[in-house]
Amino acid sequence: MADDPENLDAAADRLEAALERIAHLAAARPAPAHAPVADSDLSAAEIAERLDSLIGRLKAALGKSD
Repeated sequence: MADDPENLDAAADRLEAALERIAHLAAARPAPAHAPVADSDLSAAEIAERLDSLIGRLKAALGKSD
């Protein structure tokens, strides 16, 4: 990917949309039947908070503000 700010903004927007879809799917699915693995007992709100933090870090790295 080139360092074109428009390309970086578009990539950040696509990633944010994908992470939002993942968060919605994770919240809608029932808990797995197998034994929990690390961090699998997080609530949807905790997952969303972590994703928001990652999105914020990505935007900061790309020089994009909210």
